[in-house]
Amino acid sequence: MKGRLTKEFGVLVNAKDSGLAELTEALGSSGVNIVTLAMSSDGGGDLRVRLVTSDESTCRQILRQLKYNFAEAEILTVSIDDRPGSLAKLLWKLRKASIVVKSVYIINRKEGKVELVVGVDDVEQGKRLLFDRLGLGR
Repeated sequence: MKGRLTKEFGVLVNAKDSGLAELTEALGSSGVNIVTLAMSSDGGGDLRVRLVTSDESTCRQILRQLKYNFAEAEILTVSIDDRPGSLAKLLWKLRKASIVVKSVYIINRKEGKVELVVGVDDVEQGKRLLFDRLGLGR
């Protein structure tokens, strides 16, 4: 099967302390590479961080050691054409298949393609549509 399944960690970090620096330092010191990271603020004191790492097990262990609130989710990676409107077409196909998108962000751009992380409510249905029917895997 084309495409890839991986884990995304959703972590709640306090914006006013050094939580993000502490987390990234602990991952780096343990040899865990951050493949991609997305962050947003809730407007208050919390940062919502989504990250994919090179070592899920060690990342999970570090998050527990640092006592972070976190959740894990299976996510899909796909490659689409790097052209205006390509993401919209993909999102409409998911919508038409009644697949709810929970997260999307870019991992890489290369040679006319953009590699995306796509988090959906039904991973199995997402795999069938994105990988098997549309052939969007890597």
